[in-house]
Amino acid sequence: MKKVLLLSILVLAFLFTAACGEASDNIDAPVDGNDDTTAVEAGNINPGKIRVKTVEGLNEHIYMTFFKPESDNYTVSYRLSGTDKFTEIDKELIIEDGNSLECYILGLAKGRYDVRIECGEGDNFARATIASIDVEKQDRSGYASFNREEGIGGYNSDGTVKDGAKIIYLTNANKNTVTLDIGGTTYTGIVEILKANKTMAEPLIIRVMDNITTNQWTPSEEKIRQVDFSAADESYFAGLFSDQYGDNVAGLTGSVSSKKEGKLYQFITTADGIKMTETVDAEIASDGCGMNMLEIYDASNITIEGIGEKAGFFQFGVAFYYSDSIEIKNLTIEQYPVNALGFYALDKADVHGGYWIHHNTFTIGNNTWGIGSSRTGEETIEMVDVNSITVSYNKFDQVAKAATLGDADGGACIDITFHHNYYNRVEQSVPFVRNTNMHSYNNYYERCFRAISPRTNSYVFGEANYFQNCSGAYYISGGESWGTIKSFNEVYVESGGTAKISVVSDRSEFVENTCMPDGKTDYSKFDTDAKLFYYDVSNKKSDVELMHDVEELADFVKVYAGAGVSARMMFK
Repeated sequence: MKKVLLLSILVLAFLFTAACGEASDNIDAPVDGNDDTTAVEAGNINPGKIRVKTVEGLNEHIYMTFFKPESDNYTVSYRLSGTDKFTEIDKELIIEDGNSLECYILGLAKGRYDVRIECGEGDNFARATIASIDVEKQDRSGYASFNREEGIGGYNSDGTVKDGAKIIYLTNANKNTVTLDIGGTTYTGIVEILKANKTMAEPLIIRVMDNITTNQWTPSEEKIRQVDFSAADESYFAGLFSDQYGDNVAGLTGSVSSKKEGKLYQFITTADGIKMTETVDAEIASDGCGMNMLEIYDASNITIEGIGEKAGFFQFGVAFYYSDSIEIKNLTIEQYPVNALGFYALDKADVHGGYWIHHNTFTIGNNTWGIGSSRTGEETIEMVDVNSITVSYNKFDQVAKAATLGDADGGACIDITFHHNYYNRVEQSVPFVRNTNMHSYNNYYERCFRAISPRTNSYVFGEANYFQNCSGAYYISGGESWGTIKSFNEVYVESGGTAKISVVSDRSEFVENTCMPDGKTDYSKFDTDAKLFYYDVSNKKSDVELMHDVEELADFVKVYAGAGVSARMMFK
């Protein structure tokens, strides 16, 4: 992880002496020079035996590294400065890295904290306390948190863990064996657990500790053309399966279609290979393969968060149907055959939403059995008939299609915010928008071919975005009716595609449009309506935590967008 040491010079001085084994016996006093902080209790023991390397107070957590003690009997705990009780963190959050240990103290509200390390026993017992570590909050700006008090996923709106939340630690080794008790029934494997979430009364936090991998089919161009679908059965597909990436994530679904044969073959992966679930006659539009999707229905209050810089999903994606209050953060998602992430309700009968996708890195998809453009996956993010969504601080790195919102059949996406994302050489759909009202601000687009593309019944308010060497900053074309773009304080450097946008010099100026995504609510002035949008009426501006000067945006976004950097303290 890229790390920035954000404590004061006095903290640095303390850490140096501790690492050298020369720390004073009285290191329990505040070490950042703040006179108003309550001193940590006296009583450190053998502090020189605990060799701390770095301590960082960050956004809603603390990151610390220290040399591995001589004893394996060690604990890390924390408390709010000025209080009495220390809380021990889960052992899984102390990660061995050679002769060092990385420590993640999560779920902290904004404030000042003390951290204590204890190790050994008897005459070899040691204790050291690091005092007065400042922790800041996350940037929750955007529609996902608009008018929402309870927080998204497994965390409260102040960054603390929701009461009763269940936490599991997911590794590549335990992906098919990790267990969770839900309502008296034990579910085994990450797929079973997530699918059973609909029966949970408690919030769920899944902490991804490393790269979770699965297999694709053998990448052979010849076999794509030579598959005999009429002979397909379990053993036939098993012979085409690649094992180069290790064990499968058991329970992922997929299908193969053949226009020539008029058949749709559906399958589910097991730990050892493929199992056919059914073979049905179907009207197939085209040849292709959709595989390795984790499909979850009727879920709620889930956070899936990566811990450290190695956390991610490889060669599979996750799709939520009819689900609410979902947070996805700090993951690197690579080589997804269909979508990296999908959110769907597929009708307007019920309202589903509250999705916060932040601090992730998405690379290009890879479907080795796909045809044409589907070889790079369908979409990185796809959303249909959902609402209240924030996509922020993500890096889209050379993906084919960054995001698609809504569809041509009337599927809507209502109340969407994209902010502080970094789009690096994205081909198109940044995003592609239908039946949607969207606020796009402080995004940085670098060498994108076709960026934002609004179509039928859509209104995009673009604010303080920076387009660098983009062929089409806004792309409006095709047979569908065009959407409307209102552009305020945006910068276009050697970028085209701005001919059909409405550039305004006054943030409150109305641009004529007919946006009504749900077919009944008028969103044509959503960006200046405090009932529909986070709008500061008095100051006539968007009510957000961070609105950067557009000329400074590139330097900021390149540092803070993407996985592995969510620890950085953005508010300092």
